[in-house]
Formats: sequence, C-alpha cells, structure tokens
Amino acid sequence: MRPRSYLLIRSKRTFFTTLLIATLTLLGVWFVGLRQDWSLFKDSLVAVSILAISLLSFLTAGLYFGVKLRDTLGSVTEHIKKLPMPDSLSNLNLGDGTVNAGHGEGCLEAVAEIFMWLIIALVAVFVLWIAAAVVWATFLTCTAILYWLFFRALRFVFRHSMECRGRLGLSLRYGLTYATLYVSWLYAIILAVHYLH
Repeated sequence: MRPRSYLLIRSKRTFFTTLLIATLTLLGVWFVGLRQDWSLFKDSLVAVSILAISLLSFLTAGLYFGVKLRDTLGSVTEHIKKLPMPDSLSNLNLGDGTVNAGHGEGCLEAVAEIFMWLIIALVAVFVLWIAAAVVWATFLTCTAILYWLFFRALRFVFRHSMECRGRLGLSLRYGLTYATLYVSWLYAIILAVHYLH
C-alpha cells in the first residue's frame, strides 16, 4: 500500500474550530471597539478583515502543505432528524389561573371571562408552538446550509492541493483568490448597509 501524499484533515473539527475562531474574533473586536468607542461599521470592517486574513492564512498553508478535507460529519440531515423537534409546550406556565370575578358583575360575566381566558390561552399556546417549530427548523436549516457551503467551499479550494504542494507563490495566489471570493460579499453587505442607510 502506497502512503498518502497529502495531509487529511477532518471537516467536523475544522468547521467547529472555524466557528470558535470567528466567534472569539467577533467578541474580541466588539470588546475592543467598546473601549475605543468604535462605530458598528468600523467594528464590522475590523472583524471581517481579521477573518479574511485568517482565512487567507489557512487556505495558503493548507494548499502549501497539500491538505485534503475528509467529511467526518456525514449526512447533516441525519443529524437533524436525531434532534428533538418541539411537539408540545406542555411545560408552558400560563399563570395561576385566577380570574378576578365577583365584584358585582354577575355570574354570566365571570363565565364569559373564564371562557375568553381559555380561548386566549389556547391561541397563545398554538402561536408559541408554531413559532418554536419555525425557529428551530430555520436554525437547523441554516446550520446545515452553512456546513454544506463551508465543506464544499474548502473542498473546492483544496482540490488544488497537489498542484500547490511545496509551492508558496502558487499557494498564496490560490489562497488570495479564494479568500477574496469568499469574503468580498461580506464587505459588500457592510458597505451597502453603511452607505445606503
């Protein structure tokens, strides 16, 4: 058996490491921006610039060392099916159920007040159940899409690994090209929001 001529990294570990680095970068820039009285625009530009430099470094080093990406997460939809979906809100606390009746309004008004309370409670439970299901499904779908895009994007970049292995100039050129492609839309959104506001 011939030894591998490339370095194999796991996609799951890379994805979660990237999420951790991005979160720490955003929090760090935000806290520094609070001390420096930076605007949200400047905070965003600094954070995206740090992430772009990190991505460029990662891509260039990966291409230079001949890295390939192995999918260790598997089918994301299988993981989503294992997660609990909200099927009821039985633990929802709607108060103690006391009705303020008996101040001379009469029995019919007290019954109408209880009936209205029950209808409002049922509508609230239904709306909360629907909202929880929609939010949960949206979160899982966005996570799956982000992972898929992340995995596909890195595999697309690292297909040049054999060509770039040991060649710093070519690795830097490919890294710069793909880092620019993957980060430029963030700059476009930040600038558009700032100047079109």
